Amino acid sequence: MSIHTKSPVEAPADRINPRIFLLALGMFALGTDAFVIAGVLPVIAHETGVQEALAGQLVTAFSLVYGLGAPLLAVLTARWSPTRVLIVALGLFCLSNLGSAIAPNFPLLLITRILTGCFAASYAPLAYTVGIALAPPEKRGQALALVVMGITVATAFGVPLGTWVGNHLGWRFSFGLIVLLSGIAFLTLLVFKLPQIAATAQLSLRARLAPIGQPVIMMALLAALFWNIGAYVIYTYVAVILQHNLHISDTSSLFVAYGLGVVAGSWSGGHLADRFGAQRPLLISLIALIIIETVLALITTTFIGSFLILFLWGALIGLIFIPQQHRLLSIAPEHANVILALNNSALYLGIAGGAAIGGLALRAVPVTHLGWIGAASCLLALVIFLFSMRLSTRSKFDDAGRPGRGTMH
Repeated sequence: MSIHTKSPVEAPADRINPRIFLLALGMFALGTDAFVIAGVLPVIAHETGVQEALAGQLVTAFSLVYGLGAPLLAVLTARWSPTRVLIVALGLFCLSNLGSAIAPNFPLLLITRILTGCFAASYAPLAYTVGIALAPPEKRGQALALVVMGITVATAFGVPLGTWVGNHLGWRFSFGLIVLLSGIAFLTLLVFKLPQIAATAQLSLRARLAPIGQPVIMMALLAALFWNIGAYVIYTYVAVILQHNLHISDTSSLFVAYGLGVVAGSWSGGHLADRFGAQRPLLISLIALIIIETVLALITTTFIGSFLILFLWGALIGLIFIPQQHRLLSIAPEHANVILALNNSALYLGIAGGAAIGGLALRAVPVTHLGWIGAASCLLALVIFLFSMRLSTRSKFDDAGRPGRGTMH
């Protein structure tokens, strides 16, 4: 998919346009918004008078709308200027978080989370597209990494900060922090103006979903769905687990450990995939995730143990994402843009599924047993992944014995 700018305001030939940092700031706000509820979930449940299992459905609402809405919204807004859609989506994202901050009761808070998921699903893909356009061709990979870094840094610093604010000032101020961050990004983008991006060849919803019809791709995405369910059935309620095991109210410092792990894992994931290929890091990471999630509730009984296990857990979750992208691209490079969008949907549908399953499980089992459910989901993901490896090996050769398009590297 080619990208052309209409405006004379172009990135210099030898460097990235600094406006990309404003896009990254918007992604930082989005990442903080997506994951901060896990940190302030006990506070929200207490102050709104609902059970923690029900409060966790705020994560389900946001992530489900994001995962399902991203491809649909891309089709609905295809005829509009990408730059205009991006800025409008960011402004509405800011306003919907303001709605979350002032929501007088839980049902209205849930509605604002649904709206926020819609606007986040519109903003994030376009931030990647516009970010690439703000860099010369030889630096577009760096530009994409800078935009993605907004999400990663949000996990390391935005979520712990939002958690600390929520625990000490109230959960409404956590959403207020997101309003401030997204509002700054929105206003500065209006002032400094992004170059207009020419419309590109658009795909129908059927075309966007077509790669799922290929068994190898479907199995690869299904494995990702289940390992994300396994991770977020625990992460959504991890503050509850930590409060139960450590008898503390402020868990923000432990979210720092998890976030730093995600940063370390994300940084190393690309290097490992380049050196060893995508399959080996994925296989080892899945096995390690099963082990860690099985023992997580047992090790989080001391602060030091909690810090270390959360760092390792975050590193594995961060590490697994980039090799998965590498693998999908090697399976079907002809569907690069579409398949990466589907992988992103698998992530957010996994988050939604994890939060929903965790909420249902809490009706029957103690919160400390969620680790077993997460490990079981990751085990299912491992089985599916091994099956998908077998399929990809078979698809290397067509009926005539020639290499096929599913060749793995």
